[in-house]
Amino acid sequence: MKHSKKITEIKNYVKVFLFTLVLATALQSCNKDEITTVGDDIPTTQSLNNLYDSKLESITTIQTFDASTTLNYVSPKGVKLTLVGSNLRKNGNPVTGQVKVKYIELFDRASMLTANKGTMATNGAEKNLLVSGGEFYIQAFQEEVLLTLSGTMSLEIPTALTGGPDTAMLPFKGTINGEGELIWEQSTTSDLFIAPVQGTANFNYNVILDGFGWFNCDRFYDNVAPKTPITTFVPSGYGNGNSDIFLVVKSIPNSLGKTFGQFPVGLDCYLVFVTAQGDKYRYAIKPQVLTANHQATFSLSETTIGTKEELTAAINALP
Repeated sequence: MKHSKKITEIKNYVKVFLFTLVLATALQSCNKDEITTVGDDIPTTQSLNNLYDSKLESITTIQTFDASTTLNYVSPKGVKLTLVGSNLRKNGNPVTGQVKVKYIELFDRASMLTANKGTMATNGAEKNLLVSGGEFYIQAFQEEVLLTLSGTMSLEIPTALTGGPDTAMLPFKGTINGEGELIWEQSTTSDLFIAPVQGTANFNYNVILDGFGWFNCDRFYDNVAPKTPITTFVPSGYGNGNSDIFLVVKSIPNSLGKTFGQFPVGLDCYLVFVTAQGDKYRYAIKPQVLTANHQATFSLSETTIGTKEELTAAINALP
């Protein structure tokens, strides 16, 4: 009897041990799957940049003309680019033959956001918000060689595209910094003036440019309130180049901030968290009124996944 009882105890022990082992294995597998899934969902910096680049490509036009002539290009929005071919230089020498010109224009905050081309400019030691009369990228090239400009070229930009003539507008040139951000700085070598369009009641921003690259008609956002930085907290795994936080000011559709700058206390705005989710955007939009040393937190549960068109519609729907 004792021997039989001992065997029964051993069998029970083995059953408990096996059950515990199976349960532990199952729990371990479950946790491992959860970790793998979360890791797979976190985008890379490149995947977000690919979305931005895709937007830029969709609004890029290439114009071809002979360097012995003048390019007079009018964009679908009515902007006129005039470029005299004899002003082009290739490795310092006059250019002959066919030339291609890449042209990009951005007028609204939704287009600026989906292309990651905000309106932040150096202002002394700070970076402050600009209100734009249009962002432009112009570059001539031949056989993949970037050309330079000896002389000038001109833009005629309808002021109606950004709310009418604004006498405070100034010329700004843009450069891409080491973090991939487009930063604007007031140009001392370009000229901008407002001129009436002959035979109409409309006006243009007339711009004289002395080089290729990024250009913007701009003025600093006019607000005398004290400025504040913005600190944002994003979900774990985000914020190291694979996501961005944009700032949209209410009632100003031709301006787009990014939170590495200084902004007026009391500003009525939206903060927009943007990242990639495969070939779509993951985003969240939060209304804010800025306070001193402003802070904002985003969680993944607040985000929406949408196409470029859906994110554009969401930004355009903001007042």
